[in-house]
Amino acid sequence: MKTCTSLLTVSFLITSVILHVFSVDTCAQERDAEIPAAQGIVSHHPRFDLEQWLKLYPYEAFEHPERDRHYHFPPTPPDDPLDRRKPSGVIVTRPADICCVEQVRRKVARKHDLGEPEAVDVFLWSTKLPIQPYLTKLGGVPHREADKPWPRNQNGKPYTFVAQFCFLDSKDISPENLPDDVLLVFFENDHSHWGLKESDLHLEWSSRNLNNPVSEKDIPAPSFTVPQLSGAILRYQEYPESLEAFDREGHDQPYRFPVTQSTKIGPMTFFVQGDRRQKKDAPRLLCALNSLGLAYRRPQEWPFVDLKQLPEDARKRRDYSNWGQWRMMFADVGCMYFFLSRDGEVTAYGDSH
Repeated sequence: MKTCTSLLTVSFLITSVILHVFSVDTCAQERDAEIPAAQGIVSHHPRFDLEQWLKLYPYEAFEHPERDRHYHFPPTPPDDPLDRRKPSGVIVTRPADICCVEQVRRKVARKHDLGEPEAVDVFLWSTKLPIQPYLTKLGGVPHREADKPWPRNQNGKPYTFVAQFCFLDSKDISPENLPDDVLLVFFENDHSHWGLKESDLHLEWSSRNLNNPVSEKDIPAPSFTVPQLSGAILRYQEYPESLEAFDREGHDQPYRFPVTQSTKIGPMTFFVQGDRRQKKDAPRLLCALNSLGLAYRRPQEWPFVDLKQLPEDARKRRDYSNWGQWRMMFADVGCMYFFLSRDGEVTAYGDSH
């Protein structure tokens, strides 16, 4: 009986610590202290405290001792470094994912040089409303002027608001010719990421300070369900020249460790099917919007920074749709990429596995 009580106490304390960390960071942001983001301290978004989460998810949490070292099929040569018992590369959507990447990176960096880092701002999601309406988020009410016409297709059907990226904490890693503070992303329909014609997306800029922000009662109903989440920011480093190090250490899917597939702002991301840009005068990467599919991920704890478990019906339901309260799937766990040209034009494309 004492053992059970002790375990419950420890579990409660861990949960309390994580929620307290997020709560403290949120309160700090509400004070809106004007501290330069270049120093690694954000002044607008709630901060994702990676070091606290790493205590909850040590390296051992991602090992697979029950697995055979190699795949049974196809056969792997005995001298191949692949070891499936080691942590595998992951797509970053949850706190555990970024912890897996970071724990492996730190361990591999003790033996190998990971090369020159490239700074980005990665976003982990919260179910809370953003503390300011202009901050990075999914769904809900876009941060735009009320008297600005709502985007519609050629048949008059309104577009659906999907996401907004706030660059106020990311100016030091963004192009100097940013047109404004906030990028708004609208989809024509629930499969606009397929093929991606020019009419599939509507992209527009907005400012932090608005004269008359639009309200929920003034916007058209979305034509499909978009998750309503807000972003907690993490200044992170990507290591684009480090693939060989993770490969030599025998990690499965080693290509997911050097540069993350995640929702982020910054000049570096993992392109699922490779970077399509022409090198000469190529537009610069602004940000990336990653798929969100949580119901069947392992471990299932902490799908969001403020929610330890999804509701039971969400965890059991076999939902293969692209969109839902907890789901935003671009084909097969794909990603959307947004670019800014030298003349200030924003373009986008998407790909998937």
